[in-house]
Amino acid sequence: MAETGKLLEYTGQVDYKIIDQLLKKLKKSQEFINLDKTTGKRIYAILVECLENIAKHSVKKSAVDIKIQPTIFVRKLNDKIVIKASNPVAIDKTGELIRRLNQVNYLKEKVLGTLYENKINKVSDQEGNGAGLGFMVMKLKSGNKITYKFTRIDNDYTYFELKISVNEYLMRKLIINQTANSPKVILDPDKKIFEISGESRPPDVPVFYDEILRWMDDYTQHITKTHDSRDPVEFNLDFEYFNSSSAKYILDFCKQLAHVRSKGKEVTVRWHYEDDDMDMLEVGREMSRMAKVPFQYIRKDI
Repeated sequence: MAETGKLLEYTGQVDYKIIDQLLKKLKKSQEFINLDKTTGKRIYAILVECLENIAKHSVKKSAVDIKIQPTIFVRKLNDKIVIKASNPVAIDKTGELIRRLNQVNYLKEKVLGTLYENKINKVSDQEGNGAGLGFMVMKLKSGNKITYKFTRIDNDYTYFELKISVNEYLMRKLIINQTANSPKVILDPDKKIFEISGESRPPDVPVFYDEILRWMDDYTQHITKTHDSRDPVEFNLDFEYFNSSSAKYILDFCKQLAHVRSKGKEVTVRWHYEDDDMDMLEVGREMSRMAKVPFQYIRKDI
């Protein structure tokens, strides 16, 4: 049976005061709180666009049967969060909505991103372009197509229903191939392989290690929101040599591992050294002391 969890449900007229109330309610939902940070931000952004489009473009209740109200619905279904938004619109707007939705759905992500940047850099009225930009944001944030349908109410109005799903964020892997002056990096949560090995003296040390440190920031946030935090992991640091510029960033990486441990993650740090390289062993002991994280010292036979 599918796991379900309601994050938000609302039926009624939407204005900016209501939008503030609904967003506040969403943030207090336990299901929303349980999401990882990246997924939560994506859901929030899409919901804002849905609500603002309803507030700007929905037919007001005085124009149609009061029973036909806008609705918004956000629910978790297994590893997806589904957002549904519905509202009455003037029937003469149907063609333009279909054109914009089809354009957004069938453009590749890179092209859509460029189109979005071009549009937001242009001065345009909100009424004419807000919905189109909103659909772009929904597609870019979700990575999925927007499904929709129109149900005719009468000769003047139709009921516009939109649905989009967001996959729960999966921690990305980081793979960097080894070169003559930079180490091999494998940070792969799916395969549970975490390794930095080789010689470290890249031409631009800050740029090289910035990507690794940013990955660790994401990983720390990820494990605090998922069941992965219960699974032990093993980080292998196997340096043949690293220069003084690299040392600072390797220490920063070890400090991040200590931070991961402080979040309840069972982390083992394995520091590899050749059996006749006592300097590398001593450096490992210093790294362990300064980062305040215990190491296992693995002697390699040569």
